[in-house]
Amino acid sequence: MTDAGSAPSSASAPGRRRAERPARRRPGGLGTPRVPRPSFQSRGWRIGLLAVALALVVTWLVWYATTPEELPVSEKVVNANGVVGTPLYVGMFAAPAEFGRTLRVAGVKVRTTSDVDLEVTPLLCRRGTIGVTTQPDQFCSDLVDPEGQRLVAGDSIVVRIESDTAALAVVDRIRIAYREDVRWDTQPAGHRQAIVTIAGRP
Repeated sequence: MTDAGSAPSSASAPGRRRAERPARRRPGGLGTPRVPRPSFQSRGWRIGLLAVALALVVTWLVWYATTPEELPVSEKVVNANGVVGTPLYVGMFAAPAEFGRTLRVAGVKVRTTSDVDLEVTPLLCRRGTIGVTTQPDQFCSDLVDPEGQRLVAGDSIVVRIESDTAALAVVDRIRIAYREDVRWDTQPAGHRQAIVTIAGRP
């Protein structure tokens, strides 16, 4: 029998719910996950890596452009004899048949040591080579100023030496300034030197 005066059991009493705050809605819809912003540190790393890669590419391009294959050289010393008043032609560099390159010549530098003033002029001998001669037309199809000209296999560079007085001169190895595709340089080429003796007329 139930005691009418007793208090109602807690199990039978309705439980109280704890008030809960409604979830805050984020812009863009209910429950949309928050997109993390890229940190400045990660962006800095990416920019740094790109800068390093770009610097490496530029460095390689500069290296490639300024380091073409070296021109052929030899230790040969040419002995040349001429007479006053007659131009003497001395071959200093010859592009061999297997040269396989096309050079756009910007200029030829010649250093000469002599006991008197004389005129030394570099020239491009097309499709021919010269040792020592006073008649270059017998060996060259054309003889021109090398500046701005193409130099290919079979061509050569000679120096024309003129003097009005007897002279003794030493012509050092020439240096050719040239461009090849996107590369350029000024390089030594050909024989080590030429020793030139210009005799007076009897």
